[in-house]
Amino acid sequence: MKTTHTQLIDFLDKAYLLTQEALKAVQVKDYNKLNVILDNRERAINIVNSLSENLALHYQKANPQLVKEINNQVTQIINKIASLDEIIESCLEFEKNKTQFEIAKTFKNKENLKGYNLNNLK
Repeated sequence: MKTTHTQLIDFLDKAYLLTQEALKAVQVKDYNKLNVILDNRERAINIVNSLSENLALHYQKANPQLVKEINNQVTQIINKIASLDEIIESCLEFEKNKTQFEIAKTFKNKENLKGYNLNNLK
């Protein structure tokens, strides 16, 4: 059976891999896949939180050095995930702005064409 800290690192690695997959999905504009990946990543992160709490309860008094080492590993992986999240957010923000611009342009074109409707003579 794996120890709690090994499971913690494994699930953090899995969350990091899912974040990398999410970045790939957003780059190819596969938003359905992105939603599925982010849901799975959220589950992995919830497991990480639970394992982290268990680790803190069981090892804090027995082996504080081990807890520090694990916390360092966790912090490194979380920083990597956060940097990828920033890239994903900027890609999504760009797509959002592009979509808003296209909607505004379409609305404006529709309004401009209303004046040329010859069937509607007043």
